[in-house]
Amino acid sequence: MCGIAGILGNTPNESELRQLLDPIAHRGEEKYRYEMLITHETALGMHRLGIVDEASGKQPFQSQDKKVATIFNGEIYNHHELRQKLSPDFIFHSACDSEVILNAYLKWGKSFVGYLDGKFAIAIYDSRKKELLLVRDPMGVKPLYYSYHEGKVFFSSEVKSLAKKVNNKIIELSPGSIWINSKEEKYINLGNFNSESEINRKEPSYLHILKSTLKSAVEKRINKDDSKIACLLSGGVDSSIVTYLASRIHPNVIAYTLSEPNKNSADLQAATKLCEFLNIKHVIVSPSVEEMGEFYLKQGVYMTESFEPVLVRNAVAYHYVCRQVAADGFKYCLNGEGADELFGGYDFVKEAPKGKQDELIRYSLSIIHNSYLKMADRASMYTTLEARVPYMDKELVELALKLPPEARIQGDTNKVALRALFQGELPLEITHRKKVGMNEGAGFGINRPDQSIYFQAVKSYYEKMPHQYEEDLALCSRENDQNHIDLNQIEEVYNFARFIEYGFKKLRNSTERLQLNTSLKQDLAT
Repeated sequence: MCGIAGILGNTPNESELRQLLDPIAHRGEEKYRYEMLITHETALGMHRLGIVDEASGKQPFQSQDKKVATIFNGEIYNHHELRQKLSPDFIFHSACDSEVILNAYLKWGKSFVGYLDGKFAIAIYDSRKKELLLVRDPMGVKPLYYSYHEGKVFFSSEVKSLAKKVNNKIIELSPGSIWINSKEEKYINLGNFNSESEINRKEPSYLHILKSTLKSAVEKRINKDDSKIACLLSGGVDSSIVTYLASRIHPNVIAYTLSEPNKNSADLQAATKLCEFLNIKHVIVSPSVEEMGEFYLKQGVYMTESFEPVLVRNAVAYHYVCRQVAADGFKYCLNGEGADELFGGYDFVKEAPKGKQDELIRYSLSIIHNSYLKMADRASMYTTLEARVPYMDKELVELALKLPPEARIQGDTNKVALRALFQGELPLEITHRKKVGMNEGAGFGINRPDQSIYFQAVKSYYEKMPHQYEEDLALCSRENDQNHIDLNQIEEVYNFARFIEYGFKKLRNSTERLQLNTSLKQDLAT
């Protein structure tokens, strides 16, 4: 929804705050940029994407006595209920969820976070206690980073704000954590899959509960007053279910699908079938291979804040769809990210020994804030569009962790429970469609080293600029101190060189590989 940044320390100034805000201007609408509050103790600022009570939503929000102020990025889905609970103690001056956060803190102190249902990165400065609080949602859907520089604390929604400003390490606030004056603590732990859960003995019951919880997760992410709703639709089971449920909740749903120009790609075929079945409008987004390759080279790593080829490739594809959604006037969209991490949707999990499968699934869920949630946030917000993620709903995740292994994988079938939920309601070709990579499904070729369109873009670039390859290789050789980068892979060399140049290596643990896809199988399942 927004981009936030701030400074805690002696006499921060507007110039310093603007230096943090400038690199993340894309996270807010032009008319709501640089909303700031500066005192002798702290500076809080943001770029706002106005969604909830747009007219009265200017931030930072301050308490009546001006001693507590807050800025916030995200959406609180239960803010109406919390407003009713807080109304006996507070007079509200807006319908904003931001004001609810402020008053919830004033009422309950740091335990206020336990009352929130949503995705959020929150900063609160309490001058009464001389405390800065930074808070992040349980799954890490919304990002937040901080660092120390010249006796001050700096924080921001993206690494690029801090990379050129600070000399010290940049630290990511962990999902489900609260930070108070340099002390970080967890306020929620998701735990592991619980094979002893009582719900395991009631298969018909858990399918019913799963269906109603998933429907609720989609419903709470739809503003019913909006004239139309956008869904990102690949035609896979995950995004198809979200699109289907959205169409049952709202009368005007528009689906957006990426497909290579003049190709009837696998994703396009499946998405078209679903849209015809649901009788909803279907928008096909078809950038050229050349466009996507050029964007990958010039902005992919900078936008995504990652050197992982699979994430940068997917972010570029995702970005082009989001760009069209934003151009059509939407401020948010629904997507299907997270289902694979909850229900074992990756092929490498099926191929692992049965006793290791849940361990792999749980690991992929534990890093999703640095993999596909990060990809979706950066790619969407780069177009000033908020991506809402129903599968990362707190209640849904907690329920999924209680399901038995056979709800995830049975033989060669993954996402078993998810596929079973809507059999008879959706076409069989949709509920049983196998997972295909984002770029491959859209017709842009296999998403693997030496074969992807992005590899070809890097190869072509280096062929034209051989001296740049030598410089990049030398840079990566010097900086590859943990041997995380394969220097024989030109795409890894290109991305890592850009990652270093942008200063992103200052992010703590940033050069550790995420062990995505097949490397997980090799490293964790053997």
